[in-house]
Amino acid sequence: MATAGAALGLALAAAGCGTPPWQASTSPTPTVTASATPAPSASNDLARGSLKRSLTAGAAKLEVNYWSTLDLAQWTPELPKPLNIVVSGTLQGGAKGQQVFLSAVRVATVATGADGTPHVLDAADDVASVAPGYLISKPNSYQQVLTLPAAPAGSTALKITLTYELLIQSEPKSDAYLRQATSDTLEVPLVTGSSPQATP
Repeated sequence: MATAGAALGLALAAAGCGTPPWQASTSPTPTVTASATPAPSASNDLARGSLKRSLTAGAAKLEVNYWSTLDLAQWTPELPKPLNIVVSGTLQGGAKGQQVFLSAVRVATVATGADGTPHVLDAADDVASVAPGYLISKPNSYQQVLTLPAAPAGSTALKITLTYELLIQSEPKSDAYLRQATSDTLEVPLVTGSSPQATP
């Protein structure tokens, strides 16, 4: 079954074919300079360029990779920001051929204002366009680029909560499914002040 990548909603963009950071070659990349810096007190889950998480939803174990094709030095409040994700799953103790499907990914983003006030941004939901969902049982995976909405001017950080909704076959080749869900949260600081400039 082909890797899933369809997106619904204005807040989603189609996944690209770029190489994930952990598989990137050593070819030269543009240098980014910026006079503005993220708030020093803000935690940054993408500080290393990419992040790998293991999540559990019932008997399903998910491996999720996150990264962004936009340099974090350019994550200013007013711009939309791409968040790349890859999700694959395994079933703990399941029968051979028992499959795991991803039926939806829901993204809730909250921006922290300059005065500490939280601002709830528009949700970005990707609901599967095929039934029962996208097949993510290894070696299959779900790959998508989710576009996080712009935040109010002066915002200092984003808290991104992703909820993964799954359907798990009750047994191989069955049309009956078990519904499970699990959530993950990322925190990323925003760059305030003058806009950074990229130079080759």
